[in-house]
Amino acid sequence: MLKIERQNLIDQEIRKAGFVLVPSLSEALDCSEETIRRDLREMESAGKLVRTHGGAYLVEKYDKGYPIELRKSYMQHTKERMADVAIREIQENDMVMLDSSTTCLAIAEAILTRQMNVTLITNSLAICNLFSEANTNISVVGIGGVFRRRTSSFADPNTVEALRHYYADKAFISCPKVSVEFGLSDNHISEANVRRQMLKSAQTKIIVADHTKFEGTANHLFDGLENVNTIITDQRLPEDFAAFAERRKIKILYAQE
Repeated sequence: MLKIERQNLIDQEIRKAGFVLVPSLSEALDCSEETIRRDLREMESAGKLVRTHGGAYLVEKYDKGYPIELRKSYMQHTKERMADVAIREIQENDMVMLDSSTTCLAIAEAILTRQMNVTLITNSLAICNLFSEANTNISVVGIGGVFRRRTSSFADPNTVEALRHYYADKAFISCPKVSVEFGLSDNHISEANVRRQMLKSAQTKIIVADHTKFEGTANHLFDGLENVNTIITDQRLPEDFAAFAERRKIKILYAQE
């Protein structure tokens, strides 16, 4: 197959689905993954897509975040290690809020595996689906609203209003960016509002974020870092973060290999 034909097919697929995965394209187009990566580099240079780990996606006008299908495949082992640390912060009979991140999906999977006696409150359809056919007594409260396919979540003013009727023991969120100067930020205003309310509606506020999220900011600021109780991450934080956390008495937990 000629390169131009291959790239046309990639363009058709990404416009249809909003994203593409390198292994799937390699199999469908009967070529090596390196060939696909080279095509994606050229197409990104031409402004047709944005490359990321394992694939590429189209940027929506009001949302620069990765589609959930790409986020699921990125740093999965790291998310599992952070989830193992996160569940140590959960007590029996806790009410726990989880956002729509794939990191919180990993926490939900760890809770299910260990059959922890907790109640989960979430706006994530992926988390609700995880428990839909599971043999478990874990209670799950699904918070509805307008469905966002890109994040497999419900996020609109109705979602925020519903969250105001609960007060959780713990809230775990994993927003796109964390900054000492600007605090917590998100790529989409509706998701930012949901995460803000989850933090307001919880006694203990916990950020679970890998090291790549402690650089820069996203477009929508929704809370100050000083309002967080605990940070769970996979690598040592930069000195300014560590100093800030010490001054504010924010607990830092590391998920080491």
